[in-house]
Amino acid sequence: MFKRILFPTDFSDYARRVMDCIADLPGVEEVVMVHIVGTNKPVSLRSDMVSSARTRIEAEAALLKNLGIPSVKSEVLVFESAATGIDDAANRNSSDLIVMGARGKSIIKGLHLGSVTHRVLRESKKNLLIMRSPIIETLSGEKYQKYCPLILSRVLVPVDLTDESWIAVDLLAKIPDVSEIIVAFVISRGESEREIERLKEQAGEELEKKCRQVRTTGTEIRWRILEGDLVGGINDYAQEADVSLVCTVPTEKGFFAEMLHGSFSCELARLATKPVLVIRRI
Repeated sequence: MFKRILFPTDFSDYARRVMDCIADLPGVEEVVMVHIVGTNKPVSLRSDMVSSARTRIEAEAALLKNLGIPSVKSEVLVFESAATGIDDAANRNSSDLIVMGARGKSIIKGLHLGSVTHRVLRESKKNLLIMRSPIIETLSGEKYQKYCPLILSRVLVPVDLTDESWIAVDLLAKIPDVSEIIVAFVISRGESEREIERLKEQAGEELEKKCRQVRTTGTEIRWRILEGDLVGGINDYAQEADVSLVCTVPTEKGFFAEMLHGSFSCELARLATKPVLVIRRI
């Protein structure tokens, strides 16, 4: 699915855990590691910072290659904006996926995405895999060995009834590593009981029809209708169903239209307790 990965690192223990997970993602052929030195750093110190970062990133690249990645490259860049530098590196290296952690600092645990990850999500046109800190920080031993290689095994995909929101379903269904896709449609509780029942019946028919039309390599596809808040409903069900990944496509049509330009994906990633894969429309 994703052969060429860009991985930004700040050399933290948290970034190292994300890096270890990358090594177990299926089908990866190349990883480009990148570290950004900000132009806000004093000019007198910047040269030493770049030199030190190159030494560290080359050592970590060697570790990643030893984990089985065929090709590992490394870059240290100087940019005013870390997000801009990351997107520039992804474009130059023709990366088809950026993998980032979401370890933002916040008084309210779990309610901060991290400013750099947030900007990459909103501004980059590259596919983005966001690994939430509660997931990565608790992985170890057997739990790690089980989780990381199976991150694509059971995927929850929020959809509406427009074709745009089904791009992720069509893509994931072609990947042998994906064993199950759960398509989720959310109905707001603000409607009357009669209207909710009507919407459920209509949506059920459409979801059943669309699921039958998806071409797969043996992936099981099933659908589920949820009620309530869009983002909260998806994240709650992701926990309930114990999915390995939530995947979404930013769209400007259908029920995602109220949160244009990826805001739904930002909210989903901000509150998620599961990894979030954002697939861009081609």
